[in-house]
Formats: sequence, structure tokens, C-alpha cells
Amino acid sequence: MGRHRWPAQPPPTTGGRRVHGPKVLADLHCVRLQLSEIIAYPSGMQIRLALTATEICAEIARHETRALTNRDDFSAQWSYLTVTIGVDDLSGEADPYYPLTTNTGVGKGMEYRTVPRYWINTLPTSGTITLIAGWPQIGLEPVTTTAEVGELAE
Repeated sequence: MGRHRWPAQPPPTTGGRRVHGPKVLADLHCVRLQLSEIIAYPSGMQIRLALTATEICAEIARHETRALTNRDDFSAQWSYLTVTIGVDDLSGEADPYYPLTTNTGVGKGMEYRTVPRYWINTLPTSGTITLIAGWPQIGLEPVTTTAEVGELAE
């Protein structure tokens, strides 16, 4: 399987149809990850995820994605949901083009929600894609799923 990187690009503005979703990928104590939907276009697929973290996981997620404003703070780190997508003989990390994030509440009532979207500029001839998603820094170890999308490639 060839290594690839799916760049942060938006899909076409028209011509898409839903081929999969929703599906819960992980439902842990304070982290829930869902494959919201996969939308197929003639030139590729849009994959939409939704991650919700609460309590301590939300606090860590908020800390991990905060703006790093102090250039002299070498202890500052940044992380986000890592997504790897496999389509036929290509597999690689996907960069979100729409990583909308919201933070609400404080302490135990805190919620962190992100709904990243990914563009995959190819269609599977096999009728399936493989998705691996994880964010170990907030307690979500990588989870793998295979999504049936049907025959899309011409």
C-alpha cells in the first residue's frame, strides 16, 4: 500500500450524495468520536467526523489546541485528532480543511467539540475505505473502522 497525504482541500460546491453514516467509532468515559457521514462526488469523497470531549478530556483537548502565543515557551505542545484514511492502494494522514471547534463550560461541565471535515480526492474501486482516528493525548487511542461506500469509481 502506497503512503500518501490527503491535503486540506474543500470538496466541490455541488454534486455530492451521502453514501455512509452516521456511525459511532468510540464512546469512552469522556470522549465520543462519530463518523457523521461520507459524501461522494464524481472527483472524490468528503468525510465528516465529530468528536466530543467532556470533563478532564475536554480540559486537556482545550489545552492541546490553544493558541501558542509565547514563542519562548518551549514546553508548549500542540495536538489534534489524527486521521489516517486508506482508499484501495493509498493510505495516509488526512489534514482537515474545516476543523470547527467549540468550547463551553468550565470544570466538570466543560465540553470540547470539534467537527473536522476531510477531502479525499479519489474514489475507491473496492467499495470500502479504512479510517483510523485517534488522539492519545486526550485519552482516545486509535480506533479503526472500515466503511462501506459502495461502487463509486467509474
